[in-house]
Amino acid sequence: MHPSLSIVLPLFNEAGIATAVAARVTSFAEYHPDYEFLLVDDGSVDATPTILSEFLAKRRLPNVRLLRYACNRGKGHAILFGFREARGASFCFTDGDLAYPLDDLDRIVAELRRSDVVIGSRSPCRASQGAPNLSRRFLGVAYNRLTRFLLGLPYADTQAGLKGFRREPAERLFSLLHSTGFSFDVELLFLARKLGLRICEMPVQPVREHSYKTGKVKLLRDSAAMLADLCRIRLRDWMGLYHERRTRTP
Repeated sequence: MHPSLSIVLPLFNEAGIATAVAARVTSFAEYHPDYEFLLVDDGSVDATPTILSEFLAKRRLPNVRLLRYACNRGKGHAILFGFREARGASFCFTDGDLAYPLDDLDRIVAELRRSDVVIGSRSPCRASQGAPNLSRRFLGVAYNRLTRFLLGLPYADTQAGLKGFRREPAERLFSLLHSTGFSFDVELLFLARKLGLRICEMPVQPVREHSYKTGKVKLLRDSAAMLADLCRIRLRDWMGLYHERRTRTP
């Protein structure tokens, strides 16, 4: 029997939290056998894959698997890699550091009964949760305004790392994707609107223990790269590269 939901968690150099992530996932998966968890190691150069492999070998849960490849290719590539292995009727990806409660997965499944795509939205929660820091919050707001201006996306939060899809819409979307980096989420939403899919925004709140990893994000450099990516998405659309007849294997 196919799982009702496949969940992909991309991880890169997360040795410091790998044991905690594996423990939370396996504890949840044990009581949700109809969910399939795919931990995708995105070419870590630290002990992340070793820690995960040893932990999962001890638990031996059939619905939790570790996938890995040699070189770091980015979050989007890890998600697409996991999707190729996913067997679920629906598909979801979430941050590898488990920024959101796993109980939100049940809410996504419920929303997917009436929507093609469900996107987590942190905006209503930020006032109570607190912003990560002023500069990062400013850049987040600026990026959101740019996505509205350049791509016409009306959503309050395009970047929350929690999104779910029904299987058939996911196959259509992923076959058209070009981005595998920071703009992966934005390109997904742009394509979902372009294809006329039903999109639902679901309020989510990061877990209190979650910390924003400014050490892994070079704000100015990455912001310039994200702006360039938005322009590329607009250019691809103008060039007709998002027509479904041009589909390629995800």
